[in-house]
Amino acid sequence: MMRKHLLKTGLLILAVVLSIGGGAAKAESLAETMRFAVMRNGQQIGSHTIELRRNGPETTVQMVTHVEVKIAFVTVYRFDQTETERWVGGKLMALNAVTHDNGTVHRVTATRTNDKLAIEADGKLTQVAGNTIPASLWNPLLLEKTVAFNPQDGKIMPIAVTDRGEDHLVVQGRAKRARHYVINSTFPQDVWYDEARQLLKVELKGSDGSTIRYQLG
Repeated sequence: MMRKHLLKTGLLILAVVLSIGGGAAKAESLAETMRFAVMRNGQQIGSHTIELRRNGPETTVQMVTHVEVKIAFVTVYRFDQTETERWVGGKLMALNAVTHDNGTVHRVTATRTNDKLAIEADGKLTQVAGNTIPASLWNPLLLEKTVAFNPQDGKIMPIAVTDRGEDHLVVQGRAKRARHYVINSTFPQDVWYDEARQLLKVELKGSDGSTIRYQLG
């Protein structure tokens, strides 16, 4: 069985920035949704969906992750997470995440006051610098950080990034030029972004040697 922290990385994932004009109907038609399949050794075990809306300086990202691992038709691990991030002028203003981790529930919120972020995780309040961001892979700003906070449990964790150079991927049947990075926090993850720095793919190794991959569906 995979250890729980290996599936929690879904958990870190994604979204793309787009321009959305004024008006509720127009925003609805232009909202971009990205759907990633969560794969383990080539078999789908879950999904990660991101919806991103941008209105002037404000960007809202909504993410839903579901992972379910079965052995002989019996569910041995289940993970569900919903997360919303609100950004204004490139600054995180608020975050709300609820995670059901195989029966354990975590609730994390973050709110901005001037140049500080107040992070409340399972009832425990912590204040951090206002430029601290969640470890969400959709956001290429993560590549420039040395610390970030985990949206699942609110903990601050170190970030180390290695640039592996240019790569080429086939995404949804099309060849894409990509930049390959390794992001090392509590464990290493290989990530690929396109030329617009939008996330294309995530890959990591499980403790049992299995390959976990997020791929666009």
